[in-house]
Amino acid sequence: MKPQIKAIYVAVQDMDRAVKFYEDIFDVKVFSKDERMSSFEFDNITFLLFNPKIDNEMISSGNNVVPDILVEDINKMLELIRSKNCEIVLPLKKIGKYHLFQAKDTEGNIIEFYQIEE
Repeated sequence: MKPQIKAIYVAVQDMDRAVKFYEDIFDVKVFSKDERMSSFEFDNITFLLFNPKIDNEMISSGNNVVPDILVEDINKMLELIRSKNCEIVLPLKKIGKYHLFQAKDTEGNIIEFYQIEE
């Protein structure tokens, strides 16, 4: 069997704050939530939020992974991210057939959003 990515997680400092942010970004309710780990379930992958303090782990939040999130309307997502007062670390740009930008989430993690030109 070939390796498959079925889940990805980002470290967070404040679970409630992070869950609220990603519920707004993904426009879905969190699937499961506790102070240690919360999950969002999608067709082919689980997106997890992990609070390393609960396990006394030394994982830093902020820039430990860059989730790349496909969106229908890049401009609408950019407006939503700006409304959350998140720092834009890579302004909206076009690279080939992709329109993308990167921002920091509420926990300092860099996330990228992209739209594919049709």
